[in-house]
Amino acid sequence: MGLCKNLQIPNKNLNPNYSGDYDLWLNGIRIEVKASRAVDSDSDEPLYMKALSHNTTKNFIMNFQQLKPQFCDVFIWLAVFRDDIVIWIMNSQEVLKNSYYSKGQHRGNKGNEGQLHINQNNIKEFEKYKLSGNNLEKAILDAFKRMKTNKGKK
Repeated sequence: MGLCKNLQIPNKNLNPNYSGDYDLWLNGIRIEVKASRAVDSDSDEPLYMKALSHNTTKNFIMNFQQLKPQFCDVFIWLAVFRDDIVIWIMNSQEVLKNSYYSKGQHRGNKGNEGQLHINQNNIKEFEKYKLSGNNLEKAILDAFKRMKTNKGKK
């Protein structure tokens, strides 16, 4: 599991503009943390019965909701399986530009909150964002650097 001793709970001392829009702070990087459970998308059972293992061959869905890329620099996503937790680290531009990202999560949404569905057909596309090893701080910094590097690219 990833470790990062330098993560801080954001506050107005760290960022005078902070208003509760993100979860963590790392040296000026605003971080939003989201989690989703992999569930059998073909089952009508209650959620706790639909949880699947990481090596499942069943159809599944994970839905990362209430994503607000405009308010953070980096996302940490916890993909929760019955037998494993996978951590993905993406920057906000990678989320915004992702073809699976939907800007309008709720009826009446003004485009300020979105969602992203991951399933058996697209999960491999997120492999490049997977935390390898346990250096969460480096993964966050790398994601932030990718955003800075790709800012001017189309």
